[in-house]
Amino acid sequence: MRKSWFKRLLLSYMPVFIIVITFIFFVFFQIFGEQSRQEALNANKNLSLQAMRIVDTSLKVIDNMIVLESINSKPLNDFFKSTAASDPYINIRAVQKLKEMINYYPLIDSIYLVRNSDGYVLSDATNGFVDTYPDRSFIEQYQVSMTPKWTGVRTFEQFKMKGGKQVVSLVRGSPYMKNDLGMIVVNVAADSLSNLTKSMYESKVSFIQVKDASGQALFGSDVEVGSSEVYSEYISSYTNWKYGSGLVNHGFVSAVSYLYNLWFIIGIVMIAVGFIWMIYVTKRNSKPIEAIAARFSSYSLPVAGGGLWKGKPDEFAFIESAVDHILEQSKQYQEKYREDLHLRTRYMFHQLIEGDSSLTVAELKSEADRLNLPQPLDQFRILMIEIDKYGDFCRNYSKADQDLLKFTLRTVVHEMASKWDCRVWSEWVSSSGLSVMLFEKSDDDHFRTVVLPRFAEQVIAWVDQNLKFTITMGMGESTPHLGDIPMSYKGALAALQYKIVLGENRLIQGDDISRHGVAEVYSHLGEIRSIVQSYRMLKANWIEDYDTWFVQLKQGLLTNDEIYNLMNYFIYHIGRELSGMSKEIYNQWIQEGLPKLTECVDNCSSLEQLRQETKQVLAAQFERMKQLQDRRQHSNIIRDICRLIEQDYANPDLSLEMLGDRFHLNAKYVSKLFKENTGQRFVDFLIDVRMKEAQRLLTETGDSVQEIAERVGYTHAISFTRVFKRTVGVAPGEYRADKLRSMAGENGSVVENG
Repeated sequence: MRKSWFKRLLLSYMPVFIIVITFIFFVFFQIFGEQSRQEALNANKNLSLQAMRIVDTSLKVIDNMIVLESINSKPLNDFFKSTAASDPYINIRAVQKLKEMINYYPLIDSIYLVRNSDGYVLSDATNGFVDTYPDRSFIEQYQVSMTPKWTGVRTFEQFKMKGGKQVVSLVRGSPYMKNDLGMIVVNVAADSLSNLTKSMYESKVSFIQVKDASGQALFGSDVEVGSSEVYSEYISSYTNWKYGSGLVNHGFVSAVSYLYNLWFIIGIVMIAVGFIWMIYVTKRNSKPIEAIAARFSSYSLPVAGGGLWKGKPDEFAFIESAVDHILEQSKQYQEKYREDLHLRTRYMFHQLIEGDSSLTVAELKSEADRLNLPQPLDQFRILMIEIDKYGDFCRNYSKADQDLLKFTLRTVVHEMASKWDCRVWSEWVSSSGLSVMLFEKSDDDHFRTVVLPRFAEQVIAWVDQNLKFTITMGMGESTPHLGDIPMSYKGALAALQYKIVLGENRLIQGDDISRHGVAEVYSHLGEIRSIVQSYRMLKANWIEDYDTWFVQLKQGLLTNDEIYNLMNYFIYHIGRELSGMSKEIYNQWIQEGLPKLTECVDNCSSLEQLRQETKQVLAAQFERMKQLQDRRQHSNIIRDICRLIEQDYANPDLSLEMLGDRFHLNAKYVSKLFKENTGQRFVDFLIDVRMKEAQRLLTETGDSVQEIAERVGYTHAISFTRVFKRTVGVAPGEYRADKLRSMAGENGSVVENG
């Protein structure tokens, strides 16, 4: 029966399938035929347009060449200006120029020159006079009215024995624009133009025909075509030639386009047949379904409004609504159970570590069974895991990546615990802290001394090797009482407070803290004041004192908060001391030193990193303070040096060594101070002073260049000229001439206005 129903449905809808496929073929052929027709039209348009552009470009190049040669070519100009027809030298040079033009532009078939003064004609192969030249009628026509434009196709006969050749010609007068000395006639063979366009089309498929302005065929395909077979035509604005193109088998293309109507009729018929057949099959196959639906008509729907379509019962909607209702309820129950289970587990964990739980050990074991947690043992211990450099962790990863990495960390803890046979229960108690509750046996010393440290070290090592961040663990004390779990939790948190001193990426236990003596915070205030005083007095020993202070901080085993408070006090004390110094030094501290130092304190995660980065910032600020102090002490000296240069610039021995001896300073130090105070090198400043005086002397005096060079401090005029040209841009003589011309022009303007 099942196979019979299947075959019945298959055979019922098979005709519809055939109709659909037929319709798809119809659409395909319709689109394909239309696209082919459009592509043929576009191809012919592009063919005509491209042929016209190639021919016009080639002819324009020849035209431009003729114009340029008529203007610039000396052999041609000499020929047209000559009055002696038998001057062989001029004729030979002109013929050589004509052959050079023909060789350079292979499209040119021949060129000849006509001189108006005596009617002499000279070509690349012959010479003579107009009266006897074979192209006499063409020459006389253009001597009357010379229009620089390409002609239509004509027969040109250079030698009677060879016969004529079909060419188009260009006539240009000489000289250009006047046209009174003669004319240049360029002949291009029609076959050469035809060869330009032959590679653009397949002669068996398409054709190109070009006609001149009078309608005479120039070149193109040899096939005979009617006007109706030409798909596209273009008229050149340059030559007025008409370019036409089309397909050789025009009848076949037309026949294909006629099939469009036939396919359209077939498609309409198929759509109508498919529609009628679909109604028939649907009506026949709906009867069994209606019979089944009638049996469910007495049942009420589990969802209000279900099973109705436009106010009438819908059997399929009834069945679908009932199944969806059952599945949705099941899904909701499962999600709610999982959510409640997770929230209850987390809530109970927080109650235990915060001391708000009233559970007994027996009740905890019962809850562990129900919540699928590990069974508690005799004692409890809290292990606190903190992500190091959490600010960088948040900046480097998106929220989704952070959640994934935290899930990975928690999973690794449980897998490592399973490997070492540890019973653990973990929950995230903060954004960066994972709290792990370990269940221990009271008499298992091996677990406490060996297994537990190795478990912690292996977790830390795995995270360091496989994840792109590190973790630090703080371990609390073990306790047999549920009520003492908060004490173990606080002990684990307290251990993490010494992370900045003891270092990251490690396990910190109570023994690590007890082995160090904890110093008072106030004992470091005097050391801070001493370091700041040395720093303010610009003493170099502040660096040694700073390093010694950090050694004391490490030995004193201060907490993270205490370290940060001391560093903030250190920064505050430096700012207060520097406020009493010069305004430049204090502004430098406010704008650069203070922001960088504060950023180092906020972002450092270890005591050694804090020492290195803050010392680097302080050292840079220290050097700038010394520079500002030294600059202030020697600014008067630099002003005196500048004044001396402006007065004694003519001294050729003026140098840094002389200035150093004069002011009792090292020459290199004078150069450094000069650059810092003036923004220029000493040499550049001296050259500027000398060149300004040289420009004044060149403009206001008639002294020679050698005299002016000596007056501005140069013993040789060559050195002075080289420096003057590099600085001003022109030689001294050119500068003086330009200035004199400019002054003369201004004086002339004044006289005219007067």
